[in-house]
Amino acid sequence: MPGHEQDRDDAVWQDLVARLEETDSGNPDGPQPEQPAADGGTDPRRLRDIFENRLPEVGSPGAPSGPRDYAVEEPDDDEGYVPPEPEPLGAGEPLLVLAWIGAVGSPLGLLLTAMLWRGAPLAAVLGMVVLFVASAVYLLFRLPKERDGYDDGARV
Repeated sequence: MPGHEQDRDDAVWQDLVARLEETDSGNPDGPQPEQPAADGGTDPRRLRDIFENRLPEVGSPGAPSGPRDYAVEEPDDDEGYVPPEPEPLGAGEPLLVLAWIGAVGSPLGLLLTAMLWRGAPLAAVLGMVVLFVASAVYLLFRLPKERDGYDDGARV
């Protein structure tokens, strides 16, 4: 019986191929090339041109127009704007700069001490821990106390 099923499968396959060849060769069941499809489709020749990239360039006469076929004109509002000079790096508040150095440098110092200087005195290790805690506390107290309910945090 397996041969019988294979013969039946071959017959179904041949029938499918024959029907597809009829459809490709212009069977009257489908839309004619001169007429648009009944469902409002596009002319098959135009579709072939689209897929073969033979349509006119965008913006040329006869080219289809779409929602993105336009050029955005940039406004010339910023011609007179000159950004202000940035402040020099040393113009920051000295205590704030020292607090940041202590908050970032102390953990790095502890890490390097643990890796490179195993016999470091306890006073040096505790000094770095105290420096970190003091710097972090100072930076936390420098944060704003009040928050504007209408402020989204963006700055211009």
